[in-house]
Amino acid sequence: MASLDPPLSPSQRLDLQLYFLDSTDQILLSVDPLGHIVYWNQGAQKVWGWSESEVQGQILGDVLKAPDLTQNLLSHSAQWSPEKGWSGEFAVVRRDGVPLVVQFDFSVVLQEKRPVICLVGHSPHATEHSQLQEANRLLAEAGELLLDTLDYEEPLKTLVHLAVPQVADWCAVHLLKTDGTIEQVALAPVEVNKIPAAEYWLQKSLPVDEVDGLPAVFKTGKPKLVTTGDSHAMAAATIQSYMIVPLRAQPQTIGAVTFVTAESGRRLNVGNLAVAENLASHISVYMDKARLFRKSQELNVELEHRVDARTFELRAAINRLKLSETTLQTLFRFSNNLNSTLDIRMIVDELAEEAVRIVGGESGFAGLCTREGMTSHRYFRDGVGVPFEHVWVSGQGVPGWTLKYKVPYVTADAGADSRVEHQLPFYAEVRSMICIPILNSLGVVLGFFSIQNKRGEEGFTAEDQSILLALAPVASIAIQNALAFQQRLSDLVELNEASQQLQALAANLESAREQERTRIAGDLHDELGQALTAMKFDLAWLSERLVKNDLTLAAKAKAITEQMDLMIKTVRRISTELRPGMLDDLGLAASIEWLAKSFEKDKGIGCSVTVEGHLPWETAVPAPLALAVYRVFQEALTNIVRHSEARTVDVSLILGDQELVLQVHDDGRGISHHEIHGRKTLGLLGMKERVHRLGGTITFLGSAAEGTMVTVTFPLGKAHA
Repeated sequence: MASLDPPLSPSQRLDLQLYFLDSTDQILLSVDPLGHIVYWNQGAQKVWGWSESEVQGQILGDVLKAPDLTQNLLSHSAQWSPEKGWSGEFAVVRRDGVPLVVQFDFSVVLQEKRPVICLVGHSPHATEHSQLQEANRLLAEAGELLLDTLDYEEPLKTLVHLAVPQVADWCAVHLLKTDGTIEQVALAPVEVNKIPAAEYWLQKSLPVDEVDGLPAVFKTGKPKLVTTGDSHAMAAATIQSYMIVPLRAQPQTIGAVTFVTAESGRRLNVGNLAVAENLASHISVYMDKARLFRKSQELNVELEHRVDARTFELRAAINRLKLSETTLQTLFRFSNNLNSTLDIRMIVDELAEEAVRIVGGESGFAGLCTREGMTSHRYFRDGVGVPFEHVWVSGQGVPGWTLKYKVPYVTADAGADSRVEHQLPFYAEVRSMICIPILNSLGVVLGFFSIQNKRGEEGFTAEDQSILLALAPVASIAIQNALAFQQRLSDLVELNEASQQLQALAANLESAREQERTRIAGDLHDELGQALTAMKFDLAWLSERLVKNDLTLAAKAKAITEQMDLMIKTVRRISTELRPGMLDDLGLAASIEWLAKSFEKDKGIGCSVTVEGHLPWETAVPAPLALAVYRVFQEALTNIVRHSEARTVDVSLILGDQELVLQVHDDGRGISHHEIHGRKTLGLLGMKERVHRLGGTITFLGSAAEGTMVTVTFPLGKAHA
């Protein structure tokens, strides 16, 4: 009989127990009362991914990212005893980030008089592997449905059928519309709508529940898991639990998927929620793609509409531009034609012809506003002008109407228009008519133009009226220019006539003055001079006799004689100034020299005279010219005394074959430009007028350094003639 092996020692039995515990796939672990991990078997390592050495001594809730698990352990610390145990369902996270729901059974053992909590973990409904397989299957089927589609409503309806009954008993999809309302687009099974309580909960309660319903998910963008509820609607529909997972298209929530457990009695947990969220995130990607595609299609349609509208607008703008360009070219040509003449009748005729041509009329005419009214002298038919005089007073006929109201007159039924004077030849067989007034900038009527019978059409269009209205301002400018030119011509004629009359009057006055001077000079010389001479002889005779009888009276007589001599000299000087007799006796040159010497003697200003020329002065220089030169020289010397402050004067008199030149140059302060051209320098004006009247020229040059030079030039032939 074989001998038996000796029994196992306590340490061997413990090693064997640990071996069996470590070899099972069941999750086995233990923690101290504070939740620190004491034991971690291979099953826990396989499921969650951490080795025992990595988690030894760490808090279980921190490793599994389950704070509620740690809280549960601590809350039962006061009730620990070897006889009691408990269980609970907790959401945990594996090392690779996959969420799981695990059911833990808790029991307490004493190890070396210290309590140790043992945990046995398992899935309440299925293993983690089956959950992952189911989630991957749903994602694969959903991906196939949504991969190539751009219309997500129908695939969503199919998707909810895939989720039932694998994930939930009911499944519904709601979308958030742009106006803020919530629309249900998919439901499985569709028979749920036939259950009044279920339909009420889906259609009335869930879309308005701000705490656990769709508005809360749309507002926060976070999922909702409701495993217990006391609402009457949930109870009436026998709903055990539900979860709402948002469908997001960044940056907003566009819809939600609702999973409901009811008749099966199942309760959804965080593991189901994690699978649903993963599924919703994949669905959201495809929905966002479809939404963007739909939006792009809408934008493309809108863009096409805008392109079509813009193309239409551009074509219309191009047509308007072409028309405007044609109109501008016509206006430019028309303006050039009108402004190329200042003949008012030619302007009116050109206006009528151009207006008929530009709007395609058969006939037309234009006219001016006169004192009598609107006046026309010609009308045009087929480019041929026909003379015809007619006047419309204010309010009479169509032109008179435009004169009165200052606005265009248009009629498409001229034959029945009582305002149209059908007896006039240019209104024969008239069908349509347009008459445009021509106004100036102040609104005064200057004229009009009228066009009859639009070729090939019933009447004139608004476009025709716009073109003709554009012609009116151009015609207004041309007419105003012509009227202004005519007025200027009239003014110039009147001015020339007045100037000639003034010149003739001045010449007559000057001639009369010279004649009067000659007469007075003759009277002074002949009568007064002779009388004074006779009186002088009588005083001389009286003085001879008084010397013998009374010396006092003789002295008085002698003084009177001396005064008589002075008076005779004064009379001779005045007579000479009024009419220098030496001009007739000695000629111009001698008279100029005599006047210069007299000036030097009387005024104390040096005056030298240079005379050049070999022709006989008496025959070469006619008397009127000699007198004019002498008077100019007189006035020049007078101005020197009054204004120049000169000390010397140089005079030159040059007689050439064709002209006579007198120059008077002083060394005074110099005449200024203002003095030369001023209106108050009557002496200079008289000199200019006297010289110009005889066809000569006179110039004045002055400066402070050079003094003043007066130059007078007369053409001998013209002056002589």
